Amino acid sequence: MRRVLLHLGLHKTGTTAAQSFLYENRELIWPHFALVLPYRTRNSGLSRAATSHSVYGTVGTLSEFGTQMHAFLDTLDFGDKRGLIISEENFAGLRPSRNIEQGYAAAPELAACMVDAIRHRFTGQDVEITIYLSLRQRGGWLRSLWAHDLERIRQVQDFETFRSNMDHLPALEDTLNQIRDRLPSVTVTSEWLEELQLRRYGPGTPFAEFLDLPRDKAKGLVPPTKVNNRLPEDVLTLLLDLNRSRLDEAALVEQKAAVIDRAKDVLIGTT
Repeated sequence: MRRVLLHLGLHKTGTTAAQSFLYENRELIWPHFALVLPYRTRNSGLSRAATSHSVYGTVGTLSEFGTQMHAFLDTLDFGDKRGLIISEENFAGLRPSRNIEQGYAAAPELAACMVDAIRHRFTGQDVEITIYLSLRQRGGWLRSLWAHDLERIRQVQDFETFRSNMDHLPALEDTLNQIRDRLPSVTVTSEWLEELQLRRYGPGTPFAEFLDLPRDKAKGLVPPTKVNNRLPEDVLTLLLDLNRSRLDEAALVEQKAAVIDRAKDVLIGTT
């Protein structure tokens, strides 16, 4: 039986820590599962194909994503028994704060396209596919999206305006249920970030459980070392002020990077 786990995000729900767990435990994972993380999906163009479909939603964009997924799966070495673990939040679509009109509306279609490609890759073999989505309470999720945009782009909205503009988007649980309805023959599971943060491997816990390694090997699993720590409120305010300033883009990027680096040095020094 080939076992496949598709972690399709969602954005700002602990995906960095989850992918850190997978990468740091890759030597234990590889004998049992081919492992695909964002550095491969993004370098191959798969991530961009998925986000393009989430924005444009045409037959052509979905076909392009499917074609690229089929070709990518053919490059992976599955041996006689190896399964597959993929973790890529952009496979649910473009980050909703950058795709406000559509949000995660394309996620069920993208998930179905991936499942079809995987079943085709393993034609004639028994394959068990699980789709996993990490969730987060709406207030914290929106705040994290806003803070991310303050860092990465010229976001000039304060949080209340940002949240108001995102109010029309469905709850993350709705996206989960839409995928489940679209793919009744696939197991669709979820975990809440707030609960995962209290567990041994944090956001890596669902993967540790899925691996189901023998006890002697499971003892070698390590928790994720890379997480996205929330920046203090005064730093977010400073980033907002910089974004609203008349600085040109080059100067803005430089000054924001300096602010963020100083804040992260302080966070590291207090942990």
